[in-house]
Amino acid sequence: MPTMTQTLAVNFPRARVWPLLGDVEQVIACMPGASLTKPREGDRIFGQMRVKLGPIAAAFAGEGTLTMDEVTHTGVIHGQGTDPKNNSRAKADVTFAVLEEGPGTRIDLTVDFTLTGVLAQFSRGAIVQEIANRLTAEFARNLEAKLAATAPVAEVAASSEAVVAPTPEPASEPVKELNAGNLLWSMVKDWLRKLFSNPLPSGERVARRAGEGDARGGASGKSTTPSP
Repeated sequence: MPTMTQTLAVNFPRARVWPLLGDVEQVIACMPGASLTKPREGDRIFGQMRVKLGPIAAAFAGEGTLTMDEVTHTGVIHGQGTDPKNNSRAKADVTFAVLEEGPGTRIDLTVDFTLTGVLAQFSRGAIVQEIANRLTAEFARNLEAKLAATAPVAEVAASSEAVVAPTPEPASEPVKELNAGNLLWSMVKDWLRKLFSNPLPSGERVARRAGEGDARGGASGKSTTPSP
């Protein structure tokens, strides 16, 4: 069962963040591709996750449980879902800790998951890790936007002074499906940008030019040794 760890931070105190995390409707609305299929029943949650990767589209429908410990500010989510169309199955166990960090809040996540079926090939290596990184960042932005939309003016001002960042936009409607294909394309563009924005050190460039010059001299048959 693969395991991933993620950390996200929001510029609001834990006293505001913790109650929102217990509001399933609000949390689901922050996650791209996720939605509830019927109201929560105690600890039980019923929902679906829609994913699109190029020509492959999947909708995992299922249920899970959410338990939260008010004393330790930790929680556990167990969930599983199936996509009958693609004969795929997903299962995940998520543990999280909500920690005070200065005037803001840090949320540490550990995710153990299993993915079988058509999309199983994307559950290994750097691809799933990068998708998780971007999903976490998007979730954090949406969560902070929701907190800002309902926070007192003084609290929003305090959070803005704590960390210089763009003013969060009002929370938008949930994304109907997670387009993993767009995420993968974004990963490729980021990789190319880093590749061409990091030129060789000057010493390495000089050495490489010298090597190219020697190669050209040898190929032309001309000696580089000065005549007496």
